[in-house]
Amino acid sequence: MQSSKTRLILVSVLTGLALTACGSTAAPSDTPIKTIDVPVMPAPPAALMVPPVRPEPPQNGTVAAILEHAVEFGGYVAELENQNTAWRDWAGVSRQPRVDNWSNAK
Repeated sequence: MQSSKTRLILVSVLTGLALTACGSTAAPSDTPIKTIDVPVMPAPPAALMVPPVRPEPPQNGTVAAILEHAVEFGGYVAELENQNTAWRDWAGVSRQPRVDNWSNAK
């Protein structure tokens, strides 16, 4: 019995609040709608979208194979650095973040 009485009170209160809110707001047509242009980011150059190909590890552990792999991997890292610099230039980042006292870190 208490539950139905509580529901009746709740419905009455919510109805009153809804009628008060609807009666006190302005009509939607009274509020002008402002449109804002959304900036469009240009597409990056196609060369930046292609990741460099990572060289395969050496097939055996000979000195010649390891040195050849080191040379190939060095070229791969250089390509990554160049692409990273190109991305930063495209995005407008002027410099890399500075790390203070990195050489003194222990």
